[in-house]
Amino acid sequence: MTEINMYLQTILDKYAPRNLESYNSNISTLKSSLESWASSCYISIINSGSRAKGTAISLASDVDYLISLSSSCNSNSGGLKSIYDSLHSHLKARYNPVRKQNVSFRIEIGTLEVDITPARKHSGNTNDHWIYVSKIDSWRQTNIQKHINDVSGSGRLNEIKLLKIWRELNGLDFSSVYLEYLTINILSGKSKDYSKLGDNFWFILQELSKDTSNPLSSRIVDPANSTNILSDLLNSTEKNAIISKAKLAIGQQYWSNIIW
Repeated sequence: MTEINMYLQTILDKYAPRNLESYNSNISTLKSSLESWASSCYISIINSGSRAKGTAISLASDVDYLISLSSSCNSNSGGLKSIYDSLHSHLKARYNPVRKQNVSFRIEIGTLEVDITPARKHSGNTNDHWIYVSKIDSWRQTNIQKHINDVSGSGRLNEIKLLKIWRELNGLDFSSVYLEYLTINILSGKSKDYSKLGDNFWFILQELSKDTSNPLSSRIVDPANSTNILSDLLNSTEKNAIISKAKLAIGQQYWSNIIW
């Protein structure tokens, strides 16, 4: 193992996701509360985020849940926005703080951070769901299981985790699903061998620092829905912030000044 890979492995170990065993009771209580809120609309609660994909880090949300609701839920009384607002009110009455995010809400249970996304399932035998996107005040179709399968089987889990850690250390707004697919695209054709971890992560930072032909300028489409453009999740200001931080990163002499 090279010295660079050894260092990056210490970073992965440092920010490994926490053990949730001590939170089992709290999580059970949360799930019961969410099922009660969903009432007759309830289908299931899906482990939908980084833990399911294998890309979890301790700096980001610890747990991600998607509440799958029936296709007819609130179809005639405000639709997905009313579902989103209703869940917000429900959570605010029970947890503090509750942070609104683009499609989800973040709550804290002690030091545990949990992201919760309400979603209305399509009718029939499918994993497709509609979610409300607050940034654009509209809804989008997606398929969380498709995302889980794509990312978990990509062979790029360590590079994705390192980029997530770098994102958090630099305080960047960088949607995880966009970050994951962007990383997979950037590394297309690169070796998936662990011995190339340092080279691959450095290549990602170099690509993100470019003034021209930057992958952040490329159109990244949700493979679960061709009308859902993942690259549109960030505006130009947010993308420029990533570029600026990447420029600073590749100008550093030591890895400890890039990711720590």
